[in-house]
Amino acid sequence: MTSELPQHDKDFAHAMALKLRLNRQKRATEEEEQKLIEEAGDFRMSFVREAIEKHPNLTIEQALQMMDERGF
Repeated sequence: MTSELPQHDKDFAHAMALKLRLNRQKRATEEEEQKLIEEAGDFRMSFVREAIEKHPNLTIEQALQMMDERGF
């Protein structure tokens, strides 16, 4: 049936499928980050937030892993 659609409609369908997939991936990432935040607690997250302010490319997961490696 998709072969009967005009190219514009096919392109639109592919774009919407891509958008939905990216939104699901983003939502999954945000849920994982929220889980890490809840597990870490306010005290550790205060250090993570400060580190992320100084190093914008640092992720929450990376910061928490670094803290774990250093025994904090």
